[in-house]
Amino acid sequence: MDINAILTDLVTCLCAQILTDDLPPVCFCGVLPGDEVALDYAGDCDDACGMAWVRLTTAYPSVSIATPAAIPGNCAMGIGIEIEMGIVRCLDVGEGGTPPEPESLTASAALQVADLMAMWRAVHCCQSAKDFVIGQYVALGPQGGIVGGTLPMAMLVT
Repeated sequence: MDINAILTDLVTCLCAQILTDDLPPVCFCGVLPGDEVALDYAGDCDDACGMAWVRLTTAYPSVSIATPAAIPGNCAMGIGIEIEMGIVRCLDVGEGGTPPEPESLTASAALQVADLMAMWRAVHCCQSAKDFVIGQYVALGPQGGIVGGTLPMAMLVT
């Protein structure tokens, strides 16, 4: 399977899992390019606020998942890829210098965990993700009223 097909399949699984888990919709759910994610699509849109994505973070010659093959002649090997899956949501930041209510922060934390589990299930249910290694979830924010996290994974493309 080619890398673009894997990314597209994974983001399709992620977008579907958000709906299946009955989580609030996001403004954007798609494949992103680049070495960083611009959170430009996370702002308010209609009745949603947040974004979900999948992106390629690195690729290297490999014969086993998550292990670059740094040996002569490695161009004839498979390609190891590392992918980032992420979801961020808008966070209540309070108004007029008043911090948000504790209940609002608790609800945001619960949604962050629900999003983590949606990403986890999306990877496990996706047809492209049969041979993979999931890395450590990394929390993002709160910065600019955005909070969430990313789930990295590694795969071997033959």
